[in-house]
Amino acid sequence: MNKDDLDALLIMSFGGPESQDEVMPFLRRVVAGRGVPDERLEKVAEQYRYFDGVSPINAVNRDLQARLAKAAPTQWLGERVYLGNRNSEPFLADTLTQMSDAGIRTAAVFVTSAFSSYSGCRQYRENLAAGLEEAGVEMQLKLLPKFHDNELLAQIWVDRLAAVLPSEQRTRVLFVTHSVPISDSEKYRPQHEALAQRIIERAQTAADLPELPEWRMAYQSRSGPPHQPWLEPDIGEVVAEAAADGIERVVVVPIGFLSDNLEIRWDLDVTAGAIAKEHALDYVRIEPPQDDPRFITMIFDLIDQGDGIPCRVGCCPNPRQALATVGER
Repeated sequence: MNKDDLDALLIMSFGGPESQDEVMPFLRRVVAGRGVPDERLEKVAEQYRYFDGVSPINAVNRDLQARLAKAAPTQWLGERVYLGNRNSEPFLADTLTQMSDAGIRTAAVFVTSAFSSYSGCRQYRENLAAGLEEAGVEMQLKLLPKFHDNELLAQIWVDRLAAVLPSEQRTRVLFVTHSVPISDSEKYRPQHEALAQRIIERAQTAADLPELPEWRMAYQSRSGPPHQPWLEPDIGEVVAEAAADGIERVVVVPIGFLSDNLEIRWDLDVTAGAIAKEHALDYVRIEPPQDDPRFITMIFDLIDQGDGIPCRVGCCPNPRQALATVGER
């Protein structure tokens, strides 16, 4: 399937609640079939309730949809840009039904997750197949490839980091992503580390700094059973460690995320921000890249790549029985 055969573009995302009443039903859908008790979900629900039950992820994805639709007339698909979520309205099956009713028979699918992992790649493919079955429609779908190493994505991060790097204070850059089980991290971790190295080196040049800034990888939003090993260190530990090392300022770069979401606001802005304040650290958190105009260009470039491999070989094994991730990815 090449781009000339495509009728539409579907944005597929995680979803999130937009009211207090939606919080628990949303979280139950996230962990459906995994036997996670409500008592554990209540701990996560407290984070959503702190923000009145509203996650920003739906609003930013609706904005992405509108921006893509505005740009689409100069591309190949008119204004046929749709949004379907895994865990909140508009639900994927409902969107696929809407697309079918509109006469859509072929579509490109952009998943709002750049990296390879079960919950960031394979699970979306499983949900897509389940959505087609639930909707009872026939449609050819071209899943766009993972893009963690895309040049435009890296440059957006470089520009945003370089803009805040110059400082008289001793600064450490903390690249942060969602933690995953160690068993699911063989491809996931190196992808993030390679992107972080690429960003920091190019940001040094862009900011005209005499030497490479100090930097570390950190992880956030760990979930799953306590006995299961997940990627570490946690962002809170890394912030406290920076203070102990005599760092005066930390710059947090959430490279594992494309847009603002509740996990960024809770784990980075509220929790890690409080730790920085406790240790008298200046704390700077960079905005994710999805609102940059180049992000739209990147999506159309992915479509233009033609029949590229949507999932790189071995990128996301299926340790379904071990996973119980609660979060927005």
